[in-house]
Amino acid sequence: MKKYYIILSFMLFFCTVTSCEFGDYNVNPNKPETVNLNQILPGTEAQSATNLMSLGARVTGVVVQHFKGINAQPEGYTNYVIDERTLDPYWQTGLYAGAMKDSYDLIQRGTELNQPHYVGIGKILMAFNLGIATSIWGDVPYSEAFNGETNLKAAYDSQESVYASIQLLLDEAIVALSQPAGTTAPAADDLIFKGSASKWIATARSLKARYYMHLTRRDPEASAKALNQLAQGGITSVGTQPNFTFSSSDNGANPIAIFGQERGGQIVLGEQLVELLVGNNDPRLNKYTRRVGENYIVYEANNINLVWAQKNSTVPLISYAEVKFIEAEAFLRNSNEGKAKEALYNAIEANMKQLGIASADYASYLQSFGNLDGLTSFEEKLQRIIDQKYIALYGQGILEAWVDYRRTGYPELVPPSSAERSFNPSVVVPRRFLYPISERNTNKDNLEAAIQRQGGQLMDVDFWAFKP
Repeated sequence: MKKYYIILSFMLFFCTVTSCEFGDYNVNPNKPETVNLNQILPGTEAQSATNLMSLGARVTGVVVQHFKGINAQPEGYTNYVIDERTLDPYWQTGLYAGAMKDSYDLIQRGTELNQPHYVGIGKILMAFNLGIATSIWGDVPYSEAFNGETNLKAAYDSQESVYASIQLLLDEAIVALSQPAGTTAPAADDLIFKGSASKWIATARSLKARYYMHLTRRDPEASAKALNQLAQGGITSVGTQPNFTFSSSDNGANPIAIFGQERGGQIVLGEQLVELLVGNNDPRLNKYTRRVGENYIVYEANNINLVWAQKNSTVPLISYAEVKFIEAEAFLRNSNEGKAKEALYNAIEANMKQLGIASADYASYLQSFGNLDGLTSFEEKLQRIIDQKYIALYGQGILEAWVDYRRTGYPELVPPSSAERSFNPSVVVPRRFLYPISERNTNKDNLEAAIQRQGGQLMDVDFWAFKP
């Protein structure tokens, strides 16, 4: 998608004169067009991890009430002032000309050079970032997105076909990673697993389970498919999850920490999350935040207790805790309450261990919330699982918390009374975000076709995966 490089210079100028958020989306926009595989892979992994934590996550985090904006642009997000410009740089330099373009290069060059493990990792990262894109916008370009000069106006794939492409990419990744590595296997250049094919395969199966569960409203077999993938070998511990460690320097640091450092006082912990943490005497409270006056802060310089706000925070593409929450929900949907209860207990415990909380400090919490005791209806049990997952996803899986809300209705979020109606006439918790302005300017016909196919692009319009 070379058109994005053309637009990038305009965006840099635009952001300079309008103070829009731009600086944490693309790790290295000046890479040469042809480089070795071991030069492409580290940046692709870094950009993928950055996409988990940067603007897309901040805006989503405010909407799903992990965060609350109290000043400047984030205060606008709290009031649903989220227009076509808000996520434009995230679409361009974070996703399409960033991690997805690099993933495509890994796949293509790895195939040409007969390096199947690079191909496999590239397909996992492509699926991961494509999952982010479709979770935010629904129909998105994919099948025509990387044809370069032969097609500068890519058609939008339907969301249903995007999810099929994600599953196919992950299947193909498993096949590629099951082959001999080739003459030059990923090693130190693989910043996540140092070239371990078996751990990447477990990650692929875990991501397959995640994306099957995205479709619980569309596919009655979604939960059974998710359980089948995990039974074949998903992530089995906190120590085997796909962790990426950010740099302790400003260049390449965790975007949440950099945002807090550069724009302190703009976001705090969201009221829904605070209510759950404080109301349940949750031992994770002190790992997420500290109360300062009336607010619970997200970032504080030199406060090493705040796990997700360190420059060098270690963030997984998918956590072991999330995998166990997926199991808990999937078992519940398959009428195996005993297994659901066991998985819920293990999910909460995994998150506590991931945060470095001593078992003595969370034993009573597990006794109260690590079970389904006393809950009689399916909805009560589902709410217990998703509420606990929502707490655990703070700082590492914010986009997934929004997916869960849209497909289950949990946790029970209330829109702010000051919410703006311009892009959200029904004043609901947003169901989607508007397509970026760059697509309207450069790919209008395909954009309009996608909007019409989905019934509009205002934030109260559900797309295919989450329609009732």
